[in-house]
Amino acid sequence: MEVKKIVAKLDPLERKVLPVLNKTTDYQEIVKQSKLQDIEVMRALQWLENKTALELKTESKKVVNLDDNGKKYLKEGLPEKRFLKVLSDKFISLSTVEKKSKLSREELNACLGQLKRKVAIEIKKEGKELLVKLGSQGPKLLKEDTIEEKFLKKTFPINLDDIKDIDKLAYDELKKRKRFLKIEDLKSVDIKLTELGKKLTKAKLSGEVINRLTPGMLKTGSWKKQSFRGYDVEINVPKISGGRRHPYNESLNIIRQAFLEMGFKEMVGPWVETAFWGMDSMWIAQDHPMREAQDTFYLDMGGKLPDQKLVKKIKAAHENGYTSGSTGHTEEWKPELAKKLILRQHSTATTFRYFHEKKLNHDCKYFYIADNFRNEAVDATHLPEFGQAEGFIMGDNLTLADLMGFIKEFYAKLGITKIRFKPTFNPYTEPSMEAHYYNEKLGKWYALINSGIFRPEALAPYGITKSVIAWGMGSSRIAALLSGKSKLRDIFGPEVGFDWIKKHQRIKIL
Repeated sequence: MEVKKIVAKLDPLERKVLPVLNKTTDYQEIVKQSKLQDIEVMRALQWLENKTALELKTESKKVVNLDDNGKKYLKEGLPEKRFLKVLSDKFISLSTVEKKSKLSREELNACLGQLKRKVAIEIKKEGKELLVKLGSQGPKLLKEDTIEEKFLKKTFPINLDDIKDIDKLAYDELKKRKRFLKIEDLKSVDIKLTELGKKLTKAKLSGEVINRLTPGMLKTGSWKKQSFRGYDVEINVPKISGGRRHPYNESLNIIRQAFLEMGFKEMVGPWVETAFWGMDSMWIAQDHPMREAQDTFYLDMGGKLPDQKLVKKIKAAHENGYTSGSTGHTEEWKPELAKKLILRQHSTATTFRYFHEKKLNHDCKYFYIADNFRNEAVDATHLPEFGQAEGFIMGDNLTLADLMGFIKEFYAKLGITKIRFKPTFNPYTEPSMEAHYYNEKLGKWYALINSGIFRPEALAPYGITKSVIAWGMGSSRIAALLSGKSKLRDIFGPEVGFDWIKKHQRIKIL
């Protein structure tokens, strides 16, 4: 590209840096002579590198520099030296030392520890008064510079990797003290001009170049007399990211990955269900309290029942137990109640849909991460909308031991190992149990999962002869647990933060 065309597109920062490059390629000198900030000079150099005007090689290293107290005591002398200078071989009170040395109480306390460790002072107590005098090493420390003093007198900054041997001992001691030393990143920049760059440094860059057209210029017509900077369509620009998943969605992916690695298949189902699938299909009695409006969101319309063969079997299971050997609920089953539309209050409805639609009666295992809705008051562990990770395993002669083993194995993948079990009641599982985890942060046990073995009355209408262990765990509660949040609502919204995801990703998924 011709020099004139490049000059026309130069940024004001590049225009200030180029004349200096004609004199020096020392980075700090460029900053000084251009009167620009460090970041502005670096930006200009990177833009010039994009134009192949120069080659940049940057290196960063850790250096040690004096902090505020380090500079202060380099000038005034270390406080322990001033402490020793007012002592003799006779005991004097600490208040006398304070008065003569003009040290602060904080400095005195620091000196006591430092000097006692070096056997430079002796201390005793009389009544409430603390007395001190020179120790065996005190006179020696007064005559010679300590290793700390010698270190402070070095030329700073010092490369951290070059501090060795006795200097390392002095550095370690001073690093313990408040604001004596600080570690900084020192950037070294090697600049090499190309042939194009050499030509640009000699090009005429005088005259003001305007970066933008303003409304004022358009109104007055002054833009006609201005020299505008050329628009560079070839310059490198930062890539714009399309964003990232919300931490809650990311937690669901972590849960999903754990299920898939254990060989499960994923289910899908609708948000709006008939009461048939949400309750009747799994043998929840039509007069059960959970059907009441205070627990369930009902829609002001009705739905359709599935094929009549299944409906008749479900009706029989409710009224007389069907072929399960049970007497059922011994109440007349009413189809009009089953037709009511609801927002699903648990994802088990999808499990029973799969029993029917997939004609399941063989060894298999499925899971479903679903949104559910219940008419509950909002508190730390409850929301009207909540996530649930539903699942079941179908096989021969499965027991509670198998269910407990699965639960422990699954949560171990998420780094949750402190779990205990307790019996509970579910209308469609028997036996039933809850799993609780211990929250180390809050020091309490919290319910984590509800589970059990499906009752024969719930399985008989689908022709299932194998045993089925099943569970429903709060996926939103797991997300709160993984993120260290004590309230469910804290995992939603714009201020969740992504640090917990990085932390969790260090947990190995087996």
